[in-house]
Amino acid sequence: MVFIHMQFLQKMIVWMGVYDQKSKSKILKSVADLPGIHYPCMDLKEGTLTLVGDVNPVEIVNKLRKKWRRAKLTLFVPYDALKEAKLAEAKQRREEIEREALYRYNREIREIVNDQEQGCVIC
Repeated sequence: MVFIHMQFLQKMIVWMGVYDQKSKSKILKSVADLPGIHYPCMDLKEGTLTLVGDVNPVEIVNKLRKKWRRAKLTLFVPYDALKEAKLAEAKQRREEIEREALYRYNREIREIVNDQEQGCVIC
């Protein structure tokens, strides 16, 4: 069992400008070999690489810039696991509320069309 010191972990976000799956796997392979990284994650929508661990940001960015010249350090802060969990939970609740609202809206539209007993809304 690996014991991780939560007080020394850092969160680092690097903007890569990469939006495809093939490059994502190459980036994660190159970063996973570095010592001190506990959690690498790549977000393809934003084109960012998130790393959590006891890392040196200069070494990481220099290694990434050898192959991907557009790599830029965006954020480097202490990692707070409780805060991250709360943010993830709030995001999940927000998505559930949006899905439920969309379901209700679609259901209301179907009921209106069916009450008029017509096949389409235009007729």
